[in-house]
Amino acid sequence: MTNYNGLKQLLLIFIGATFLFIIYSFTYVQIARADDNKDYENALSTAPKGLNWNNDAFVVANFQAAAEKRLRRPVIVPSNNMFNSSMTNNAQITQSTNPDPNTKGTSVIKMTNDKYQTGAVWSNMNSDNYFDIQHPQRASMWLYFGPATSSTGFVGDGMAFVLQNDKNKENSIALSADGIPVNGQALGVWGADWDHENQSFPDRLAKTAIQKSWALEFDTFVNRYKPSIGGTGEGVSFDLNVGDGNNGDRHIAGNYPALATTYKSDGDYPGFFTMDHGKNYKLHSNLVDGKWHHVTITWTPKSDTDHSQGTITYAYNDKDPKSGIPITDPNQVVQTSFNIDTKNFGLTENNTKLYWGFTGSTGKYSENNLLVFESIPSFVDAEAVPAIYDDSQGGTEITESNNTVDPNSDIRYTYTLNYKGWTKNWDKISTKVDVPDHIKFTSGTITYPNSADNKPHQINPSVFSNSNATKLNFLLPDKLTPESRTAIIELHGKTEKNATETLTVPAAHASFEGDNLITDANTIPFKIRYRKLNLYSDSPNIIKVKENQDVYIPAQVTYAGSNNNPYYQNLTVYQKLNNNSTETQSITADLSGNFELPIASYSLDKINTASFYVKDQDGNTSTRQITVGGNLAFDYVQNIVSFKPINGSFIDEILPRLGKWQINVVDSREKGSQWSVQAKASDLVSEDKNKLLGNLFYRDANGKDHDIDKEFPVATHVKDTDDTQVKNIADTWTDNSGILLSAKKGNKAGIYKGTISWSLIDSLSNKNKA
Repeated sequence: MTNYNGLKQLLLIFIGATFLFIIYSFTYVQIARADDNKDYENALSTAPKGLNWNNDAFVVANFQAAAEKRLRRPVIVPSNNMFNSSMTNNAQITQSTNPDPNTKGTSVIKMTNDKYQTGAVWSNMNSDNYFDIQHPQRASMWLYFGPATSSTGFVGDGMAFVLQNDKNKENSIALSADGIPVNGQALGVWGADWDHENQSFPDRLAKTAIQKSWALEFDTFVNRYKPSIGGTGEGVSFDLNVGDGNNGDRHIAGNYPALATTYKSDGDYPGFFTMDHGKNYKLHSNLVDGKWHHVTITWTPKSDTDHSQGTITYAYNDKDPKSGIPITDPNQVVQTSFNIDTKNFGLTENNTKLYWGFTGSTGKYSENNLLVFESIPSFVDAEAVPAIYDDSQGGTEITESNNTVDPNSDIRYTYTLNYKGWTKNWDKISTKVDVPDHIKFTSGTITYPNSADNKPHQINPSVFSNSNATKLNFLLPDKLTPESRTAIIELHGKTEKNATETLTVPAAHASFEGDNLITDANTIPFKIRYRKLNLYSDSPNIIKVKENQDVYIPAQVTYAGSNNNPYYQNLTVYQKLNNNSTETQSITADLSGNFELPIASYSLDKINTASFYVKDQDGNTSTRQITVGGNLAFDYVQNIVSFKPINGSFIDEILPRLGKWQINVVDSREKGSQWSVQAKASDLVSEDKNKLLGNLFYRDANGKDHDIDKEFPVATHVKDTDDTQVKNIADTWTDNSGILLSAKKGNKAGIYKGTISWSLIDSLSNKNKA
């Protein structure tokens, strides 16, 4: 008898659950509105570029399992429940329909798209997707909250970003005291303000929220109704103390859903609650506008060893949804930080990992709550650092204070990709670089300085073949990993040849879109100075001369603009040789502006820098610089070098270099010329300002060690040919010679950084810094 009754009970549960599902599905089809479907289609067709995911990265929560685990009994949602709630998780993974080929493969998570829905997706820890509070973490995504206008005049309720250590793990959702998933104002994460007779204390309300959590809500409906207007009986007064009572009071706020202090009982209506939005909540009238909004969320622990507290910072609207270009205007970007007490997560001492994800819900009004991920905090963290150099001026970096170059200058754009971690490699990195106005790129290289083969990879010349291209597209040849953390992209080109007025080269955007991360960089804008008079020379930049031989540098003067009358017959040339001014020379050019600049042999040293400029009768000038008599210089100096990492600091160790370093010297002087390279190393310091217990030193071929806290010669060479030589001073270094790192025991965990200054000394003791 007992067995029969048990079977009957199980059968009824099954039939009841199935019946409810059929009724719910039928109701969904009936109440869907045309304007919602149109907005949903618009959202998918305008979705920005994001990562391509499947269910291995995220888990769609099982609400039934969550309810039964929390209540420890079977749970059935009554078909006539007054809250119109359901055990159905409405979250689904779908795909963007944006026709832009650059957005191909973007996955979209649909959280809700109708009334009285609830959705939740969580990181899959089995796939190493989590927030680790002991490390800096960053997550970025695009959010969509519905149309600018609705047939009802309202949309709701929004979504929430959540960090949690709830016992329900990847199935977590806010559940009423009866185990019903909470929709409406709770956004699937806050407490259920539904049981007004038995839930008059905030601690009881807090127990219905997602436990051991912190949430950042994007609230699109302002719940400020008194209970008499509530309609179905649920509390709708969480936002009673927010703003002044209109849709402009939509807001972003953060707090702990499972703490009683988050909720305040309404004195006039016992059992109904308002929510403490904290001091840092922000009103956002443009949450719901039919557009995608970018959000970057970062976690910063108090220190490497103290995880008891940390800071969560969000930046909202920090990227343009159409171009993907980062936005830095403080009038557009909203950035707010929250101090987090991690004891509220209830983590054990050896566990520092949290589930993270999104919840969302709707109530009386419908909303398309959608999201697209750009980065996963535990998968890959990396940055792209841009820089611009004027190679016509010896590789001088263009900065905000040094931001003007000449027309027809050799220009070099660099992007240094730095991989920081964590559990995945960063592979299949598609690079898209905007070509700014007044710049023409002609070639480029990609170098992996920490890899075994750190020689530059040439970017396919076809990338630069279209002279009218506004964007360069190419795929990086290798991935970034814990063993090879850096890729350096160099793009070589020229500035505009003629500038009849001062030209502005705008900031240029570059995106780096890999399998586990999408990140961006913007170069700074700079100017090309006005040059009516232009001076060219097709002479090689290094002119080789024999002893007692005069030099004649060919040059040409042209005038910019079609209405300028050339003054070829009345030009004055001013020149400097080795930074010493020489006498001016009056030059008469031919009808095409050609002339020769003579330099007498008696005025030449072994290495000479000749710079000269031409001035006409109207005061127009133009400058050129050429090396005469051979050259000695650094050809390529690797700007990021590293040593073998270690796990723990328990013994004194000598650490070898990681990968093959490159410090190249080019010498175009005569046979028998000599040079040496000196190195000087600074202390190594971590981001937390901890000085490394140890130092860099140089070990020569005989095994003798030398300190390099002051300049010390680490390479010498005697040229054995008249041909130009390029020599990498690290070629002869082994794992037990050259520059090494002595690390003492007792160092704190971290990434330590310092600087090695290289000095190149020629036979005349002239010094060039790199």
